Amino acid sequence: MVTVTSTLLSTVLAPQIVHYDLTPSDFNNKTGTFTLGYSDIGTTPYYPENSLCLMYDYFLLNATAAYEFRIHFDTQQNLPVGFFILNMDQFNHFNHTNCAKGFSDWELRVVAPASDLVWVVPQQGEYALLFLATQFVGGYVRLIVQAFSQATQISTSAYLSTSIIEILSQQTLFSTLPSTVQATGQTATGYSALIDGVVIVAVALLAVGVILRMKKSHTR
Repeated sequence: MVTVTSTLLSTVLAPQIVHYDLTPSDFNNKTGTFTLGYSDIGTTPYYPENSLCLMYDYFLLNATAAYEFRIHFDTQQNLPVGFFILNMDQFNHFNHTNCAKGFSDWELRVVAPASDLVWVVPQQGEYALLFLATQFVGGYVRLIVQAFSQATQISTSAYLSTSIIEILSQQTLFSTLPSTVQATGQTATGYSALIDGVVIVAVALLAVGVILRMKKSHTR
């Protein structure tokens, strides 16, 4: 018996802890909930008597290239909100627009009351996870983010196996059976000689029988 070692390499997703550099002021880290802030990016300051052109809040995240982020969000009142992922250049552009009019530059964009999505970081850097709405969103918005990195997993196993010499000896034993006797020249020669001997004896017995019958016929 010999010991055979098998090594298997596979790529798996390893979970990572998500760290935000900035979150909404009332963000609950345990439940993932927050209220969409009253942030007006228009030129008119916010007053109770003035209508808001936008409400938005954002998370800042320093993300590593090739990381996979699995993102879920939903709203308590089941109202559609805009969810964007912006790099810093895009975020600065967003902040300098008038109520985001004409803004159309983003890494990812979803408008829905709830969504599940996967985002793979294109390159290392700071990103903004931005929520916005053009109407009042009653209740909370919930955000749940899971991060995964690719890791190489090595699994090694060892087991006992019959040696090559023993395997070959077993095959040789089976090869000497009559059904495969002609697979080896030496064995086939011996087997052929045995058949020839049987044939000669049979012919000799037949000849003796013929002679005895002839003698009997002459005596009569």
